[in-house]
Amino acid sequence: MGKNGVSFAIIERMKTSKLKSMNYIGSSMNPTLKPGVRLYVSSYRGQKIRKGDVIVFIPPGGDSKIVHRVTSVNSDGIRTRGDNRNHEDDWVLKQESILGRVVAAQKNNKRRRIFGGPLGRLFAVTVRVIHAMDSPVSHLLRPAYNELAKVSIFTRLLPAQMRPRVISLNRAAGEELQVLMGRRVIGRLLPGMTRWHIKRPFRLLVDEEALPENPGKASVVSGPLSVANKAKVSGVSEDI
Repeated sequence: MGKNGVSFAIIERMKTSKLKSMNYIGSSMNPTLKPGVRLYVSSYRGQKIRKGDVIVFIPPGGDSKIVHRVTSVNSDGIRTRGDNRNHEDDWVLKQESILGRVVAAQKNNKRRRIFGGPLGRLFAVTVRVIHAMDSPVSHLLRPAYNELAKVSIFTRLLPAQMRPRVISLNRAAGEELQVLMGRRVIGRLLPGMTRWHIKRPFRLLVDEEALPENPGKASVVSGPLSVANKAKVSGVSEDI
């Protein structure tokens, strides 16, 4: 990580004629990117740079490659910010400073897509909500968070592959329901309970009115939620 807290990427080799493989170091893009992950970067090749894209660039007056997210694109240039930073970067970038867009990240044998554009912006907002809720002034933000969760404004923006789904598990105390986003467990309804526990800030992305109140109702969940048996779901990450 550089002296200004920015995150660097080191080009290791060309993977294909279109993608470059890069080793990521630093912390300014946590938790989107973590040190040691391998990044796959695609050249824009005349395509439009969008707010929300995660890009690799060389800042004015520098020689190190930096990875941050685009926050604005206008006639003055391109502004960026790390997902783990509280403010925009000082520099304004020109098109020729941009080496490409990060499209995927890989750790060990698991590769995941890095979203850009509107979905990238939504992800960055979610990350900052997490940071804000964990800050010393988080109690001041809880009313706004609760109101946003009620209206489910962000739920409608999710693509199909990111929409939450419900699975059921047989426990010693009875049947447990879980809400998954991808392979990550973001909520649970424990046996005998009538209230869901949704990990923050995922209440912004889950329509709680559509969640079943008991295992017997799981088969009639409608809307963006889908229901599956745990036996059909592999690689589930249980971290709440």
